[in-house]
Amino acid sequence: MWQLVEEAAAGAAGVEEQAKRLTELLTARTPEEVVEFARLFDEQLARANRWDLWAAAYVALGGCSDDGFDYFRSWLISLGRKAFEVALADPDALAGLGYDDEDFGDGEWLLHAAGHAYEQLTGQALPPTQTRPADTSGEPFDEDDWDGLVEQFPRLAARFDLS
Repeated sequence: MWQLVEEAAAGAAGVEEQAKRLTELLTARTPEEVVEFARLFDEQLARANRWDLWAAAYVALGGCSDDGFDYFRSWLISLGRKAFEVALADPDALAGLGYDDEDFGDGEWLLHAAGHAYEQLTGQALPPTQTRPADTSGEPFDEDDWDGLVEQFPRLAARFDLS
């Protein structure tokens, strides 16, 4: 999964182009391989379903809805395995990772790449791969404590000029 995500990112001008390339790469695979890719992608989305990452997205984006957090986690995967693991270890480290600020958190296109590829290959919708955990792990953050959030993520606050 990571190899395909990173191959699609190489030379792509943004996440939307990366998603189109990923869809093309997936359509060269079998339907079973696309389902397996989707399963592995969903596993990574589930790993990133954490309150501390949601809080980091909330700070950097100036707010982050449920759907927005899905897109953020997909965007985080778009950065590749190394960046993904760095962000999971320290969400504030997102400030130092290489990305275009314009694309920050906008992974909606990538979220649907496997589904588009599967439909192109089979004419059918991608079957469900797994149930994502309904509960976000960790300690919920207080949306009303902006100063506390900025203090928790000083590098992100500085990068996005929020302090």
